[in-house]
Amino acid sequence: MTGRPRVFHLITRLLKGGAEAKTVVTVRGLDGYEFTVGYGAEYDPEQVEHLERASIETKRFPLIRHYNPVTTFPAVASVAWYLRRKDFDIVHTHSTEAGIIGRFAAALAGVPNIVHTVHGVPFADDRNDLLNRFVLGCERQAARYTDRIITNADVIADDYLERGIGTAEQYTTVYSGIDIDAFENAEPAEGLPGERPRIVMVGRLVDGKGHEVLLDAVESLGNFDGSVCIVGDGPLYDSLDAEIQGRGLSENVYLTGFREDVPRVLAASDVMVLPSYREGTPRVITEAMASGLPVIATNIAGIPEQVEHGETGFVIPTGNAIQLENYLSEFIDSPAKRTRFGRQAQIRAKRFSIESMLDGLEDVYGAFFPR
Repeated sequence: MTGRPRVFHLITRLLKGGAEAKTVVTVRGLDGYEFTVGYGAEYDPEQVEHLERASIETKRFPLIRHYNPVTTFPAVASVAWYLRRKDFDIVHTHSTEAGIIGRFAAALAGVPNIVHTVHGVPFADDRNDLLNRFVLGCERQAARYTDRIITNADVIADDYLERGIGTAEQYTTVYSGIDIDAFENAEPAEGLPGERPRIVMVGRLVDGKGHEVLLDAVESLGNFDGSVCIVGDGPLYDSLDAEIQGRGLSENVYLTGFREDVPRVLAASDVMVLPSYREGTPRVITEAMASGLPVIATNIAGIPEQVEHGETGFVIPTGNAIQLENYLSEFIDSPAKRTRFGRQAQIRAKRFSIESMLDGLEDVYGAFFPR
C-alpha cells in the first residue's frame, strides 16, 4: 500500500439519525485516510452535499433498501462489483442491511480489512420472530468475514456473543461521541410550544421508538403542569398527530417536526425521555445529558452504560408506561431533583466525547497498518 489508506464506509440510509451522524463525524474527523461514503436508496440530499463540500466522495446504491430481502442478493453483487474496481484498503459497514450486504460484498471483492459497527441491536420483542431469526442467521455468517466488530457499548458485544455472532477477539467497544461544548453552552430555543417543565423526546418518528408508550404515560398523568415536545419527522407524523388529538392530549403534547437546533431545544427542556424498543448507544441521550437533563429511557443495549439509574436518570423495561409515568411525576414535581440529576448527567456525558470516539476508531484502523 502506498499513500493514505483508502476506506469505504457503507450505511443503509444516509438520513439525519445517530448512525449517520457518527459516520459523518468519523470521515470528517479522522486524519490520514481517504474516505468514500456509500449509502442505500434512502438519503437526505443535504447530507450528501455536506460530505461532498468536505471533498468526501459519495456513492449511492439504490438496491440497498431497509429490510427488503428481495433486493439483497443483487445489492451484494452491485457493491462487490464497485469494490473490485476501487481497490479499498478497508470496508467499514454500518447498520443491519448495509452491514450484511457490505461485508459479503467486501469478502467477494477480496477487500483485505473488513470492519462493522453495530449502531443498534436489530433483535427486538416488537419485531417479527421470523425476521429476527433471518437477521440473526445473516449476522452469524457475516461475522465470519469481519476483522473487527465495533459496538457502542460492552453489553451489546456480550449480547451478540451470546447469540453466537463472532468471537470475543473480534469485538471492540467505541462509544459514540458528540460535541460536548455545543450542548453544554447552548442558548435555550425561543418559541417552543407548551409550558415548562418541558419533557422532550427527540428522534425520527418511526416504529420501535416507543412513542405510544410516552403517550400512554402522559395520558395517565392527567392534568399536569408542563408540556411534552416530540421533536423529529418521519412516516409516523400524521398517525401520531391523529392519536394525540384522539386522546385529547393536544393541550399538553406537541409535535414540532424536524429541528436543526437540537442543542437549543434541549437547553429549553427539563427532562429527556426515550422509551425505545431497540437502540444501540443513542447519541441523543448523551446530548441530553451534556445539556444537563435527567433522562428516562429503556434498559436495552448500551443505554444502561449511559444512564446511571437513580443518579443521572432512570431506566425502565420496554413498553412499561406505568414506570415511565411514575418517574415523570417525580421530575415534574421536584425541580431540585431535576437539577441534581442533571448536574450528574453533565459530568457523566464527558466520557462520550468526539475526541474519545475518534481515538478509538484510530486504534481500530491503525492495527491494520503496523508502522
